[in-house]
Amino acid sequence: MSRFSVRHRLTALAGILTLCAAGLVSGLASTAMATAAPSAPSAPRVAQLYVSEYADNTVLKVATDGSGQTTVPTSGLTRPTGLALDAAGNLFVSDTGNNRVVTVAADGSGQDTVPATDLSRPIGLAVDTYDEDDEGDDDLFIADSFNDRVVEIATDGTDQTTVPTTGLTHPDGLALDARGNLYIADFVNDRVVVVPADGGPQRTLPTTGLSEPTGLAFDRAGNLYVADSGNDRVVKLPPGGGPQRTVPAVGLNTPQGLAVDTYGNLFIADFGNDRVVEVPADGGEQTTVPIAGLSSPVGLAVTPSRPAATHLKASVATVERHTSPASLRVKGLAVTLTTTDGTPLPGQTIGFTDNTGAHKLCDAVTNSRGRARCDATLRTGSRTRYDDLRHHGFRATYAGTAPYRPSSAAGPVHAARRT
Repeated sequence: MSRFSVRHRLTALAGILTLCAAGLVSGLASTAMATAAPSAPSAPRVAQLYVSEYADNTVLKVATDGSGQTTVPTSGLTRPTGLALDAAGNLFVSDTGNNRVVTVAADGSGQDTVPATDLSRPIGLAVDTYDEDDEGDDDLFIADSFNDRVVEIATDGTDQTTVPTTGLTHPDGLALDARGNLYIADFVNDRVVVVPADGGPQRTLPTTGLSEPTGLAFDRAGNLYVADSGNDRVVKLPPGGGPQRTVPAVGLNTPQGLAVDTYGNLFIADFGNDRVVEVPADGGEQTTVPIAGLSSPVGLAVTPSRPAATHLKASVATVERHTSPASLRVKGLAVTLTTTDGTPLPGQTIGFTDNTGAHKLCDAVTNSRGRARCDATLRTGSRTRYDDLRHHGFRATYAGTAPYRPSSAAGPVHAARRT
């Protein structure tokens, strides 16, 4: 089989969705290799990255600085696509051509097949590892593409169920946010849908101009990255529904899987160019991850890590109510941010709100002692808001940034004076 026919088969699957229906995908990639992005200094942190090679039926494990590359010991794979890692480092692989998902044990004890039933062209995978107190098996989500559904199954193979969705057509990439909500790249319908963890109704994310979305990934700040494969780009959707932005990655050709490491660096499986691109979290120039002999990369996964826990300690603030002009002045909003062993964390942004989190007060950055402080003036003289602050206090929130976990703390607000 020529290289073109292998390329054509995957692109027609497009997000690896059809092995035979080329008509689903517009703008198919040519066999011409795009020029790699200019070299730039390597990212200061090194991640261990897993990459599925669709045409070569293998999975690679590579150090992102080029210091090491091995082939993951698997057997019998045919057109591997989606990858996911659980908290213990066990690797899950969508063996798409064999209509199954396999797991490769982190301890090297071998490969097993996840006992999921009636799969047809599985692609995207996600593992729910967010419940750190759960000592049982994690939940594995599988985009069962040709069955137009997503399957949920415990990683020990028990309790298979179908996630309640509506209208999916060849789902591709999957991702879970920090609250366990499931995001699905609905490939043929050019959209991303979210299924709430609490069982609420499915909704469609507000996006602009998506075409054949494939890979999905979250960073620690809650930004969602979407491989917009039909437009040869990756878009970034901020938490809370802010404006969509295009990630500054150049020369992409049918991007597929995405992964974000502990430090916020974004990795893109640039399928049409036989490469993996790294976009640094600090806004530096994109680089190509040095991988020998890479061919048709689709799925990506980064070795999971446990970011350090953080602790916020809040101090007492005061509130003044003014009537002319009507306003509230909150003074001395302050917290100290440390790791759990008491090490201060400087240079981190803290957000201050009322205790419910509904009303923003101010933001501040921690100093060398981990201390953040600010005052806030609210253009309201509302007695209700004044009493709420006095009775319920304020809340300080640290969103977390790699390699540190989020944290929050409540602090009291006392009345100062009223004029």
